[in-house]
Parts: sequence; structure tokens; C-alpha cells
Amino acid sequence: MQPIGRIGTDQRWGLWLCIFGLCLALLSGCSQTGNAADNAPSVLPAGQDALPAQANNAPPLGPSLGANTADQPRRIALPSIGVETDVVKIGWQSVTLANGQTASQWDVANFAAGWHKNSSLPGQTGNVVLSGHNNIQGAVFRKLYQLQPGDIAKVWAGGKEFDYLVEEVLILPETGAPIEQRRENARWIQSFDDERLTLVSCWPETGNSHRVVVVAKPVGK
Repeated sequence: MQPIGRIGTDQRWGLWLCIFGLCLALLSGCSQTGNAADNAPSVLPAGQDALPAQANNAPPLGPSLGANTADQPRRIALPSIGVETDVVKIGWQSVTLANGQTASQWDVANFAAGWHKNSSLPGQTGNVVLSGHNNIQGAVFRKLYQLQPGDIAKVWAGGKEFDYLVEEVLILPETGAPIEQRRENARWIQSFDDERLTLVSCWPETGNSHRVVVVAKPVGK
């Protein structure tokens, strides 16, 4: 009979194997999260150009929320400019520039607005970021620049409606602008300590030299 309080040889090997497997799982999970965050673009979306990825820079927001996010935004309405469209999850991809360097570039949804998968969820503290085309593939945010402070943005997520009040509408030089300017522009899609919604598209309607950035805060907060 095996004495109480002691572990036999077979049990010890089983315990070590369990611990080893758990360590591998933890390391694997950390590696995937880190890689996703490190590769996040450091400039605004909706353009066709990119900047070289900088591994030492912090990503715009936190790690990806993964493939299954039940409470992610599903639809957005901007009544004052006649916009109502579906929202789909988007991320980014690696592209090779003309000089051979690798860069990270945001995807942009076609015929829908795109929810940045590493941004916040409606109803949570942080920045809910949605972007969309202005003159191709549905052009769902074509009139985004016409929003005015005081206009309402409605977002549906997780079976609930979230209402936001527009506070700022910015038009920022982007294409051909100095790198410093473009990285400064990108601060609008970074994380914030308050609860907000940020909408991004290109401007003007017939080009993409600038970015429109709309900042809205929850109604009644």
C-alpha cells in the first residue's frame, strides 16, 4: 500500500507532464497575443499607403479580442447624414512597400463599416473605432465630414442600442504628410481613459489625401 502523503513514480511523471503542458499552453497564448499587438499599424486606416512597422513602438490599442466577440458592433446609424450600415470586424495585414520594407496596413471593410478588432466594445471604457470607405466599395462613410457637433450616432451591439453625441469633426492631412504628422493623427484611434466612439474615413469625396476623424461620447455621460 502506498503511504498517505507520498506520490508514486507514475504519478510524479504524470504531474510533471501536466505542468509542462500547461506552461506550453500559456507561452503559446502569450506569443499569439503579443504578435497580434506588435504588428498593429501605427497610422490611420482607409488609405492605400502604409508606414514601416516598428516593433519597439506600442500598438495603437490592446491585443486582438479574437475571432468570437458576441458583443462587437453590428450596425451603425448616423441619422443627420442619412447613413445606416452593417458593421463587420476588421484587422490588418502585412504589405511589402516599393523599397522592400514590410509594413502593417489596416484592412477596410467593403460595403460596410469596419470595427477595429483591437478597439473597445460599446458600453465599456475605451475607444470604439469604426472606419469605412468614402468613394469606393459602397462608400458608406462618404458624407462623414458633414457631421456636426451635437449630431447623434447610434450603434447596435450585443442586442443593445448605444447612442453617442458627436463632439469633434477633424480633417487631418495624411497622404504625403510627414511621418510625425501621420503618427500624431493616429493617436485618435488609440486607447483613452473615457468611453468614446471614433469614426474614420478619407476626404475629400473624390480623393484620399486627408482623413476625417469624428469623436463622439455616450449620451448622458
